[in-house]
Amino acid sequence: MQPRLVPENLKKAREALGITRIEASNRMNIPQSSYVRYENGTRKPTYATIIQMAQVLGTSADYLIGKTDDETADSMIIKKDTDPVLFEMADGAKSFDEKQLARLYKYYKDICKADK
Repeated sequence: MQPRLVPENLKKAREALGITRIEASNRMNIPQSSYVRYENGTRKPTYATIIQMAQVLGTSADYLIGKTDDETADSMIIKKDTDPVLFEMADGAKSFDEKQLARLYKYYKDICKADK
């Protein structure tokens, strides 16, 4: 069974980013006419398209299908060509043990506090 997109949630997620329908369709690599139909509820996307929409809009697929009201993203894609430092850090941290991850997280929190 194909999941049902909640058009209102798609629109809210797009508006939260402050982008137009045209910009959303460009970022998702889908035709503008398709995106408009998704947002109007006259076309049903595949689950793969919903996942792509969620990643582009910084939310979760569960939010877009109405499974949760939490708009927070539950995953992200870090690309080496656009975020090389972040990519290298995330890639390197994959091999960290719990103690190393805890130290890295504490350092991250300290940096966040210092910037306020």
